[in-house]
Amino acid sequence: MVTGATGLLGSHLLCHLARSGEKIIALKRKESRVEETMALFSRYFSSPEEAVSRVTWVEGDVLDGESISPYGEKVHTVYHCAAMVSFNGSDRDTLLQTNIRGTENICSLCLQHRVRLCFVSSIAALGDAPDESVIIDEDTPEIPGSVHSLYSGSKGASEKIVWDYVRKGMEAVIVNPAIILGTGLRGRSSAKLFEQARKGMPFYTDGVNGYVDVRDVCEVMIRLVNISSIRGERFVLCGGNYSYKELFAVIARAAGKRPPYIRMAPWMTSLAWRLLAFFSLFTGKKSAFTRETARSSQNKSRYSSAKLLKTLPDFRFHTLEETARFFIHL
Repeated sequence: MVTGATGLLGSHLLCHLARSGEKIIALKRKESRVEETMALFSRYFSSPEEAVSRVTWVEGDVLDGESISPYGEKVHTVYHCAAMVSFNGSDRDTLLQTNIRGTENICSLCLQHRVRLCFVSSIAALGDAPDESVIIDEDTPEIPGSVHSLYSGSKGASEKIVWDYVRKGMEAVIVNPAIILGTGLRGRSSAKLFEQARKGMPFYTDGVNGYVDVRDVCEVMIRLVNISSIRGERFVLCGGNYSYKELFAVIARAAGKRPPYIRMAPWMTSLAWRLLAFFSLFTGKKSAFTRETARSSQNKSRYSSAKLLKTLPDFRFHTLEETARFFIHL
């Protein structure tokens, strides 16, 4: 079963699971649309009919334990991709409920039915580097008093729930992807980045972050789940660490556009989020650029996937150039 099956990662994961021959229960909320997700199959398969037939859509909500309980006895693995990503304070209650209580309901189902769990956490749940020279990995501790976003806190709390259930006997593999790059769903997740690149991206900030191709995340999740000796372990999934200028430049070149050329200094991003917040009072629309995103756009964090590459020595991440070329026209 795949939760969050209409999201970016969940949608691509359905295609990868179908390609590996699995039969899949795809969980969706009543209001979720599946058309874009199913359209992805034609990008992965020349004749997608057989692959599509492997997917059974069911309605349910991870916040409603009773709505998902009937599926526990029908599956051997749950890929828990459902989560809310937001850096807007007004989403606080929904974000905490979805990411924390939803995860607890899934863990309860897995423990009750002895189902193996692949939990999608995030690099946001990892520890903190004391300075820019430190590479963050699975064992990096959290620095007391360090500043974390609401989203980061919710992913850290949800991961703690998974660890609690592991100690109770649940089988689980935890993956901590970097920022996932991919398209296929208009206007959502990193798809917005590629959409903007097609129009041109003149601005950049000084921040550095880790990135990973959505196809790599899917492949690694499936491979790790199928290694029975892996129990109660977490793996950082980072294909590379890039500055925002590097990231935007590579995607812009793939789109045939001019690379970014206007540097946004910290004071400029600080001013920008305040102005956008002010304008949102009149438009009624939430700004995607908030105080938290302004701060993160200047942060410099780097991540290591050394543990994963030691576990899967034949695996190779897609380069940023390969990712950009593939997804800019998808």
